[in-house]
Amino acid sequence: IPNRKPEMGHRVRVRPAFLECTACGKRRGVTLANLCDCGAPLLVRYDLESIHREDLLPRRDLWRYAPLLPLDATRVESRGEGGTPLHRLTRIGSGGRVARLKVAALHVKDEGLNPTGTFKARGMAVAVPMAQALGAGSVLAPTAGNAGAALALYAAAYGLEATILMTPDAPAEAKRKALAMGAKVLQIEGDITDAGRVAQQIAAATGAFNVATLREPYRVEGKKTMLLEIWEDLGGMPDWILFPTGGGTGVAGIWKALGELRELGWYEGAWPRIGLVQAEGCAPLVRAWTQGRDSAEPWTNPTTAAAGLRVPATLADRIVLRAIRETRGACVAVSEDELADAAANLAALEGPSACLEGAATLAGLRRLHDEGVIRPEDRVVLVNTGVGRGSEDGSPADVPAVRSAEEAMARLGLASRPQGMPG
Repeated sequence: IPNRKPEMGHRVRVRPAFLECTACGKRRGVTLANLCDCGAPLLVRYDLESIHREDLLPRRDLWRYAPLLPLDATRVESRGEGGTPLHRLTRIGSGGRVARLKVAALHVKDEGLNPTGTFKARGMAVAVPMAQALGAGSVLAPTAGNAGAALALYAAAYGLEATILMTPDAPAEAKRKALAMGAKVLQIEGDITDAGRVAQQIAAATGAFNVATLREPYRVEGKKTMLLEIWEDLGGMPDWILFPTGGGTGVAGIWKALGELRELGWYEGAWPRIGLVQAEGCAPLVRAWTQGRDSAEPWTNPTTAAAGLRVPATLADRIVLRAIRETRGACVAVSEDELADAAANLAALEGPSACLEGAATLAGLRRLHDEGVIRPEDRVVLVNTGVGRGSEDGSPADVPAVRSAEEAMARLGLASRPQGMPG
């Protein structure tokens, strides 16, 4: 079924806000924008003085926080994104014979219960209607799988055409989901960096809006609601929040929400310390942190079974490293065996089905606990970013493989826009 163009009467309304560059500080109005002219990511800012806690909406999805988001919630097409449970773990973290890890309290924020099974739904639930409201007719993104399925879902909900450029190792289930929801899906030979390069070229040639990680300012807005939910569910803040990190949008969102809560005057206590976890086979941010750097060099030959952590370079490096410094956090890399063991332990001992990326937080907790960074008196939240995939079954996804933007556009039947035409 072909995607239809959105009708003007169905457009979501944009709330008053402005965009601010994370590097040069330049401000601009809310527009269909990717990066600042200086090449740095943009973030959304609000007039927080006019927002009060009683303005939060009486609902359980992420649109409860619509006063802190750039969209009017009355016209959004919610698919149940956000409002995920915060489970208290009673066996792991209690110091018992089965799991000797000992902390004051251990919770898991289970993002696997989002639409399409991952926290990627939060970002796309805001970024896609923002693109529609600001005039986009089509959207595209490079992905290792999960973001593509989320993009396809919300593009279908808002009547936008979606093009998804997946890496060869993307899960077949993510490809099948995206195809079933009407997206155009191509496999890009290479890694996520190669897919990102092709996405930029297609966007420049056709005018499709690129919603790649941190190349637009609105996915962060959806991701920040994780922190707001943790804060409300606990009635305060934990001592640590551990987050698996590839592109870094999740950490950027948590850090942004912390700043907004402080500016609003809704939380004046100590900030939780952010613990960033990467895989040993692809740990550019951990390496930069260890070396005391403000930015991260690309990782050569990234290898890990956790596809969401296989990100050799990210635009969010300066933002993420700043977030770790400002919260007095820490970075740690874990092995492939530790990833697999942590996923198995979470499922067998506590029940949550965690993807390898989410299980990385338990592996990271063990490391930081053994090193004395996280102490027995600390209260810790692990963010499980998605449901465990299990074994791949079913028919393979029939997705054409391409090597270049030109080949991709030919496969998709896209034409370059005439010079001088708006995007």
